[in-house]
Amino acid sequence: MSEPSPAGSGPTSNDGSTVDPQPRRWLKLGLLAKTTLALLVVGIFPLLVFGLFTLADQRAGIDRMTDKAMQGTAEQISDRVDEWFDKNVRALRTAVNMPALTSMQRADQTLALQGFKQAYPWMYLIHSIGLDGKNVARSDDQPLADYSDRQYLKDIRDGGKDLAWLTAIGKTSGKPALNIAVPIRAHGVLVGVLAAAMTIEETSTIVANWRSGQTGFAFLVDENGKVLAHPRRDFVLTQKVLSAHPLVAAYQADHKAHLQSFADDGQDNLGYVHGNSLGWAVVVQQSRDELFAPLHDLATVAALLLLGAIGLVAGIAILASRMLVRPIAALTSAADRMSLGDLEAPVVSQGNDELTVLARSLERVRKSMSAAMKRIKLKSRS
Repeated sequence: MSEPSPAGSGPTSNDGSTVDPQPRRWLKLGLLAKTTLALLVVGIFPLLVFGLFTLADQRAGIDRMTDKAMQGTAEQISDRVDEWFDKNVRALRTAVNMPALTSMQRADQTLALQGFKQAYPWMYLIHSIGLDGKNVARSDDQPLADYSDRQYLKDIRDGGKDLAWLTAIGKTSGKPALNIAVPIRAHGVLVGVLAAAMTIEETSTIVANWRSGQTGFAFLVDENGKVLAHPRRDFVLTQKVLSAHPLVAAYQADHKAHLQSFADDGQDNLGYVHGNSLGWAVVVQQSRDELFAPLHDLATVAALLLLGAIGLVAGIAILASRMLVRPIAALTSAADRMSLGDLEAPVVSQGNDELTVLARSLERVRKSMSAAMKRIKLKSRS
């Protein structure tokens, strides 16, 4: 009784050798196919590496340029808003030192405010307010009003601030307005408040009119997230709160500049937010598809060029492979004929390369074998 074979061993033949129950099948390629494949790999691999490296470098370059452009735009807009705001504040602080204003006399203040408005025509209203919140004088001919509910008055009168501002719907213009207020002091004592109102549309033209391509725009919000300037007029008129906007929320969280991608209205955007000295935020954003459109165009052109190069390399590889394999195939055929006893057909050789040397060697072997066969035949006859 025979012992069972060890686990994992296959059946054995009559002579005791192990027989593989399923003969291994290897993919066999001819010399022509191998040569062609080798040439294709050598020719195409560098093209692929170069193409991918170029696209990656271009993408990084576009990323850098986009980031730098957005950052520069946001900072430039923010600086100009700060400059414009500071110019108005300096003007008001100069005005409160005029004796006509520190006197808190209506007639004197009215003449002074009217002259001040002529010097700063973008301020549609310049007015003084007493500590009771009521107008003392105005630069226009409208009736005196009560401003005791305005936060900027409370900030200066009750909070002791030297500067206050408020964005609200103007009582005079009926439009979103920016109000800047500074204290009026006589001999160091607070006697009133000087305020100037200007429409946001006029003061933030640079923000609302900024465009980049078809989808790039900028907008400005105050420290509470209320829109001060925006390409959409309805956002400005309603003073829409955009605190939920990803960039505005990021800025309000730490009051630092941020560059990030985000989705807006189902569109993938890239944006940059930068704050100014007042805590306002300037946001610049644009669609990523539009930003990277040049890269997509470059990738398309590169893919077409690569396909063309692959086709050219493939053609050259096939042609070169055939030129290389043809003489080897001829020598193989000659050797097969010789092995079958056909010693009459000479082995033709041309050139001075290694294959020519091999062909000449086969020719000498053919001649030697032919002579030997002749001697054998002669000997057998005799």
